[in-house]
Amino acid sequence: MKKQILILLLLISFNFSYSQKLLTSWSQQNIENYTKEMYDEVQKLTSADLLVKNLNDKSWSAVFLTLNASINNYSKDNLYLNSLANQITDKTETKLEGTSRLIIWDRIVTKDIIFEGKGLVIDNDLFTVSGRANQILQNLTKKNFGYVTINSTEEELKALKKNWLSYLSNKNVEEFKPFDYKNSKIPEISSLNAVNALIISLQDNSTKEAITKKCLKNVYKLDEMPKEKSSSANYCNPDTYTYTYLAMLFGDEKMNESKNANWWLNFWNENHKNMVWNSEKGIYIIKQK
Repeated sequence: MKKQILILLLLISFNFSYSQKLLTSWSQQNIENYTKEMYDEVQKLTSADLLVKNLNDKSWSAVFLTLNASINNYSKDNLYLNSLANQITDKTETKLEGTSRLIIWDRIVTKDIIFEGKGLVIDNDLFTVSGRANQILQNLTKKNFGYVTINSTEEELKALKKNWLSYLSNKNVEEFKPFDYKNSKIPEISSLNAVNALIISLQDNSTKEAITKKCLKNVYKLDEMPKEKSSSANYCNPDTYTYTYLAMLFGDEKMNESKNANWWLNFWNENHKNMVWNSEKGIYIIKQK
């Protein structure tokens, strides 16, 4: 376990852009059904076209193309920005397709996304029109007035919309300040939402098994996981990353094989309400009841 932790620290996550972060590794090549031809076509769309597109996107590649075209062409278009702000209260939800290596912790908890151990972490719920609009606005303005999550209420969305419209009218608006997980080895996995998602991702899942088998076959020409713990092929299984992340978050220095998927699920169910961040140690501890 200690060796695995050191490996992951060498592949430490880092900021990719405002309001989105890389965990270990990610590139546009990881996006399913994403081609240069698609990219070129979307760059030709008007701002009005993109607003309609944001309402109707049904895949991660489509969402990414809308975001990319907005950044490239309309970052200073105030009418476009205001129109996006007016989409903040639209809670229409779409189950996005092709979400490989997209990390939205709440959607991993609901099993709408399979956690693959690495990828692009986004705090807004891109499965909703409001979340996508907020993501685009944050990227275009480099401002953060809060995130749209799976649990955002109508009142919270109205307040967020008001903040965006006030800012776009040149009024002073206080920015949202995310919690600082001081001394965290990997801040991107340090929220309680992330911890919950990591534990949920450990549970049996046929799609996760298929991802593991595909990696073993395509990359290592293997039909099953190697018996050698030191083999890099073990990282075909997302759980290899997840167990290491959880060890970091709770201060485990040695591998404890008794802490399997079921153990972590029971641990979460019994203790999550009493988990507190220890800023000095950079880990979670369980507050005494």
